[in-house]
Amino acid sequence: MRVLFLQRQPCIRAMKYAFGLRALHPEISLGFAYQGKTLTGWYGSGDELFDHWWALPPTDPTSALAAVVAQFQPTLIHSHNLPDSLTVLALNVVDGRVPVIHDVHDLMSLRQTPYEDGFEDPEDPAELESAAIEGCAALVAVSREMLDEIDARHATPERRLLFANYALARDLASDTTARADAGPPRVVYEGSLSANGSHYDLRDHFVAIAASGLSIDVFPNRDAPAYRDLAARTPGMRLMETHEPAALLRALPAYDVGWTAFNTGLNAAHLDTALPNKAFEYLASGLPIAVGPHRALERLVADHGVGIVVEHPGDLAEQLNESDLPALRVRVAEQRHQFTVEGHVGALVELYRETAASGVPA
Repeated sequence: MRVLFLQRQPCIRAMKYAFGLRALHPEISLGFAYQGKTLTGWYGSGDELFDHWWALPPTDPTSALAAVVAQFQPTLIHSHNLPDSLTVLALNVVDGRVPVIHDVHDLMSLRQTPYEDGFEDPEDPAELESAAIEGCAALVAVSREMLDEIDARHATPERRLLFANYALARDLASDTTARADAGPPRVVYEGSLSANGSHYDLRDHFVAIAASGLSIDVFPNRDAPAYRDLAARTPGMRLMETHEPAALLRALPAYDVGWTAFNTGLNAAHLDTALPNKAFEYLASGLPIAVGPHRALERLVADHGVGIVVEHPGDLAEQLNESDLPALRVRVAEQRHQFTVEGHVGALVELYRETAASGVPA
């Protein structure tokens, strides 16, 4: 089997798929065609993950992708959004000759703000979203809530898979036992930050958590000057250095709870469908999670009993005092494998096989 990953930029989710497939299904040949950012800053150079890389130019990507397909001859194409335009491009290029799987990270029709990662939003996002979802041979979504929203808007293919943003088992610390010293719970946040009012603008969260008497360490995924200034004037908050993913996962077990909430001011509907990477990285590292009032995250906590739901960040200290944190940590440790890519990649391979065997829609 030959799988061509198609993405506007090499994202963490695609890299995790590749690591899982390489580790457990080395018989699958992997290619990666991307359009946008360079590979700098991602997991290594990618040489160990993919048999071939192609950069699609911003001008005439149709001809470039047609050449990639002719050279690599994929069994199927696994295309990731956002945007949805590359899935539509792939559908047009292969014209029914190769099945295309559409992987939905974010549903543009639920968002009120642009996608903040290096490319402009398309002029007709609703049309592209519909064409990608309704034209694909199989659909992958990150949460049940997202799949429900997709079903409410579009005619979806019969073959679909829920595949959350799981952590990589290969990067986890071997020891995730609780810290031995006493004291108030140590809170950690890792991941994206913004200072523009979007759902990653968490300045008020961190101030409220610190004011409640808890310490919080923040590991940004890139330089965050506004948060450096905030930490300098907020006792109890520290802005840590940015870590490579594997180093970050080795650092997480030193904490007691992972903060997993969004600023709901602009994109509440979108956030109800989100299961972010950080939630699974905390859990796979042995940390219970404190989540905001977002439907998909609330269900994750309820289904597995691995955390608490916090309506207001300033209530975190009180709710942790009322919780049995050691018991939560035991439940998290017992389920660690369920929160990893390696624990679920077999389902992805089964989807690949079924989709390849079934061909493409008529």
